[in-house]
Amino acid sequence: SNVTLMREIHHRVKNNLQMITALIRMEARNAAASDDKRFERLAGRVDALSILYQTLSPDELKDEVDLGVYLSQIASAVMASHAVEGIRLNLKVDTYPVSINVAMPTGLVVNELLTNALKHAFLGRDGGTITLHSIVTDDGCRVTIADDGLGLPAGETWPKPGKLGALIARSLTENAKAQFEVRSNAGEGTTITIAFKR
Repeated sequence: SNVTLMREIHHRVKNNLQMITALIRMEARNAAASDDKRFERLAGRVDALSILYQTLSPDELKDEVDLGVYLSQIASAVMASHAVEGIRLNLKVDTYPVSINVAMPTGLVVNELLTNALKHAFLGRDGGTITLHSIVTDDGCRVTIADDGLGLPAGETWPKPGKLGALIARSLTENAKAQFEVRSNAGEGTTITIAFKR
């Protein structure tokens, strides 16, 4: 029945929220005491989750979410909360239904990458373009998060080992068989691709 299904969805979301709070506590233990940015990152992550929860409206009692819609909502939320003059979003998404367990970590990763790009990619520049594409291919879906900014600092990779982003990325690799590809060139920006196979 619908009630059972709704309960199951709430149960899943609750389990996922518990996973997130566990990850957050872990990061809190790792981090330096006076890292104010942590709370901002945390707020962004909780945002990504609440958008997911709103996407699960009662009349769509399904165990899936349209990844394209979800990611575009996350992009709007991130752009709105870090509004920066001169930075535009190039958004293109296709319809691609995924389970909640895939949508959630994908949303968190995209949230983090867009936030990183807005905060760091264009320092000392007049702005630039952040790209979020989620394009359906013959064998699945390719999500691309890119910027035409400064590129990752020398010697830095994404995700940073031991950080929350790395755990979320790993959960995507393990649970959704996603493949990550990170390309970054000094002065030319960063492109991160997540490929999902059907």
